[in-house]
Amino acid sequence: MQKYIEFLLNEGCPSIRYRVKKEITSGLVRGEIEELKAQIFEDDLVKEFSSIQQPNGWMNQDFHSEKGIETAVRVLCEKGLDVGDSVISKMLKHLEKREYTFDQGCLFRVGKILDQLSLGGSQLIRAVIFAYAGIEDKAFILEQIEETLNVFRYVIDVNSINDIAVEHKGKLVFKPAVKWPSIYHLRLLAYTKGWRNAENLRMLVDSMQRLVDLSPMPQINGLYKSQLVSPGSFCMHDFKTDVQNLDAKGWMMWFHRMELLARMGVVKSIPEFNSQLHYLKNAMNEKSSVFHKKHTHYYFMKWGTYTGLALEQDWKTKNRYLCDLLFRSVLIMHYSER
Repeated sequence: MQKYIEFLLNEGCPSIRYRVKKEITSGLVRGEIEELKAQIFEDDLVKEFSSIQQPNGWMNQDFHSEKGIETAVRVLCEKGLDVGDSVISKMLKHLEKREYTFDQGCLFRVGKILDQLSLGGSQLIRAVIFAYAGIEDKAFILEQIEETLNVFRYVIDVNSINDIAVEHKGKLVFKPAVKWPSIYHLRLLAYTKGWRNAENLRMLVDSMQRLVDLSPMPQINGLYKSQLVSPGSFCMHDFKTDVQNLDAKGWMMWFHRMELLARMGVVKSIPEFNSQLHYLKNAMNEKSSVFHKKHTHYYFMKWGTYTGLALEQDWKTKNRYLCDLLFRSVLIMHYSER
């Protein structure tokens, strides 16, 4: 992996160089931190979110949107900022005071319903935002972590989609009392540490293996009275991915999900994930692979509540494209080994 690390340190944008040194090589020194952070604050997306932030830290946008605080904190943390930087700390301080933030935007009512249905709603999303910044010791976050573990425990006893879903007016909906994971459940565990012990990790491996066995899975909605509600099922339909035949959209979803699984510490214990990881390692050296033939899709380039992984300003040059894909690949390999 060293040659890829050296490539990223030589060719990557300030965010990639900073994160490689912080997360992978542990090679940051004080003067370097200040220099790279100064460059990161000049990034177009960082400046854009900083410019629409109000003095109290809030942003007068729909929380669960491309311009809202959910996306802002995710982008800023991905770029390399953290809770020690005021642009993030002020957002989180105000968010902690606004317990029912989501009830004012596009998740009005729906967020509460998804929480009640154990499908991952407003309170789970709120906890995930703090987790992005490395904060997990608050009561409302710990509560969501425990609920998330219960959701994955539920999955272990599911033998088929028929166990959890029924048809309703031509669409599949979850049966009453079913708990089911969303992308936010993966995110919460990926970015927190306190839950990690041998028992929980064994449980998660069993749960993820069951999701592999059930894959590919159909879209299933929540049903509350007569209302259909959609959980955050982005990237959550196929854990048994045929990586040899992915298109651009499929690759971007795979990178998104696989990084979370690697951070959770379950990849090495599941044969199908190990096989996907092996393919990734080989693909990095093959001329016909995704690394050598550009696979562009907005899921990678366009930042929002679900999409976005690209840290380079654009993919107008091959090296920028390679830096983004190689950075995600190196992260996946690094966290898989840990």
